[in-house]
Amino acid sequence: MRNNPYPNDPINIQSTDIIPPLPDLPPKPVQQVPQPATEITSYAENVDEGEKIQQEPPGQTLAYVFGKVNDFLQWFAIVLEIALFLRFLFKLIGASPDNIFASFLYALTTVILLPFSNLVTNPSLHVNQAFEWTTLIAMGIYALIFWLIRRLVRISITPPKPEE
Repeated sequence: MRNNPYPNDPINIQSTDIIPPLPDLPPKPVQQVPQPATEITSYAENVDEGEKIQQEPPGQTLAYVFGKVNDFLQWFAIVLEIALFLRFLFKLIGASPDNIFASFLYALTTVILLPFSNLVTNPSLHVNQAFEWTTLIAMGIYALIFWLIRRLVRISITPPKPEE
């Protein structure tokens, strides 16, 4: 401890004067829980912290990656379907292509609709209005494609069904 030049000053009172030190307590014993025999786990020793980290078997890691790919495909399909639906709705109500959001949406979805551009004619209702059959057809085709891809990813991670 260092020397206190002002022993009676309330700011400089040592913490040991207010709260006496606690006696040393024995460490609490930790009970070991046995691992089930059916679970396949491996442990790696972390040198810095001295803790054990559970690692997944390689098959579960691959299933996790395929599961995340499946989630990403679902998210992408939903975003694509919403963008196409907004285009269909904006064209139907006659949203002005001079508006920055509408022009951005039209430009973005035009690239997506290129394979379907001359499939059928879209009847024009007014100057900026149109009932776009191509957008509806593209929504259905893209939904079907993404559903099939997601099913393929799901089939690749599930075990085969036993033959009867």
